[in-house]
Amino acid sequence: MYLGTHQEHISDELRALENLVSPYGLISHTASLPVREGEPSFAVHLSHIGDPSMALANLDVWAHSEDMGNVDGAGTALTTERARLISIAEGLERYSTCAWSDDELVTAAENDLDEEFVSPSRWPRCSPAELAREDCNLAEYDPSVPIRWVRAWSLTRRVPVLVPAISVYLHMPYHSKSERFLRGITTGAAVHSDVRAAVLNGLLEVVERDAIALVWLQRLRLPELTVAPERLDPSTHEYYRAGTSTDLRVRLYDATTDFGVPVIYAVQLADADPTLAQIVAATCDISPERALGKIYRELSSLRVALRGYVAAFDTRQPDRDKVSVTGGAVYNAAPERRGMFDFLLEGERPTRGLDELPTVPEGADALDTVVSRLAERDAEVLVVDITTDEARQVGMRAVKVLVPEAMPVSFVHSERFLGTPRLYDAPRAMGHPCHGEDEINPEHQPFA
Repeated sequence: MYLGTHQEHISDELRALENLVSPYGLISHTASLPVREGEPSFAVHLSHIGDPSMALANLDVWAHSEDMGNVDGAGTALTTERARLISIAEGLERYSTCAWSDDELVTAAENDLDEEFVSPSRWPRCSPAELAREDCNLAEYDPSVPIRWVRAWSLTRRVPVLVPAISVYLHMPYHSKSERFLRGITTGAAVHSDVRAAVLNGLLEVVERDAIALVWLQRLRLPELTVAPERLDPSTHEYYRAGTSTDLRVRLYDATTDFGVPVIYAVQLADADPTLAQIVAATCDISPERALGKIYRELSSLRVALRGYVAAFDTRQPDRDKVSVTGGAVYNAAPERRGMFDFLLEGERPTRGLDELPTVPEGADALDTVVSRLAERDAEVLVVDITTDEARQVGMRAVKVLVPEAMPVSFVHSERFLGTPRLYDAPRAMGHPCHGEDEINPEHQPFA
C-alpha cells in the first residue's frame, strides 16, 4: 500500500495490542479497507468487536443500529501494520467507554450529596426552544431528582469529584428523566500505555470537537492556513506528500479557539465525485505540524468510511431526532450542497502560516499547559479512569476526559445544545461576530 520511504515508528507497547485479537478475544478480527484509485495511498484498517453485550452484563439492551452499533475501531497510517494497531487501540477505547460497574456508581440527587461534585447544570444544554420541540428527546436537568454519579479527578482544582455517569459512558439506559440532559458520546475517550499521554490525547479531542461545533453552528469565517512543504519535518512532510498527491483539493483553516490550542479545520473538495464532492475534518494537537499530518490521515479514513455508508444507505436528509454519525456528512457531501460551505470557501479572509499558531513553550509540560489555558477561560478539565481488565492485560490505560463548559458535536439535529453559553461567548473572544440562536446554522453537521 505505502510507496514512500519514511518508516513509521511502532513501539513495543503498541505491538502488545496484538494480544487482543483472536476469535475469542476483544477484537474478533481485523480487515484492511479498500482505498479507491486516485485517492491518497494511506492504509485504512478496521477492528471488529461485534456485540459487546456478550461480555458486558451492564449492556442488557443492545441493537446493531447506527446509534449503538458503532463500536468498531478504525485506524489510518502510512503503513498497514501501524493502521491495524491503531484500529485495535480505538476498538479497545470504544469498548472501555461501554464498561461500567453499577456497584461503583453513586445514585443521589445533587442536593443530597455530601462530597464534591460537578453539577450537570454546568454541562452543555439544549435551549428552551429545542426542549419544547416534539422531536427533541432530551430534558431539562432537575437537581432534586437522583441521577448516577462516578468518581473523577479535577486536573484544574486537583481534587476528587463526582461527575454525572451519563457524561462518561456510552449506551447507559436513562434511570431518571433528569439524566436525559445529555447523550453519551465518545469524545474525550483515549487509551495509551502512558496515562498522562492518554489524558492529553483525550483532552485534545475535546478541544477539537468544541471547535468543530463552533465553526459550523456560528459559520465562522476562519483564516486560511498556508503550508511551506520544504519547512516541514520528515514525518509530517510524508503525510503531506501522501495527502496532496491526488487531484483532491484540500483547503486548510485555523480553527484555534480562545482555548489557545492549535486546531486545523479542513475541507476536501472533489469536483468530479458525484457523491462525495466535499467533506470536512479537523485535528487538534499541541504541535501544529502534527495536527497538519493528522488532518490528511483523517480525511483519507473518513472518505473510505463515507463510501461504505453511501453503498449501504441512500443520501437522504437524516432524521432530525435520530443519531446519525455519518448521515449529515454524506448528505452535505452531495455536489449540489457545496453552497452550504460558502462561509469557508468564498470571500476574502486573512491567511496564516503554521508557525503562527500557538505552541507549548520549550520545556513546559504539555498537559499542564493545556489545562492552564482552559482554566484561563473558566473551563475545568476532569478525568475518569475507565481502564478495563482487557486494557490492563496489554499494558494500556483508558480514560475519559470531560470539559463541562466545552461545546459538543451533536449528531442529533434536534439536540444541538443551543442553550450553551460558550456557543455565544467563544466567537466574541475569538474576534468573530456572534449569531443569536435564531441565526445559528440550520444545516445538519457535516462532520463525522
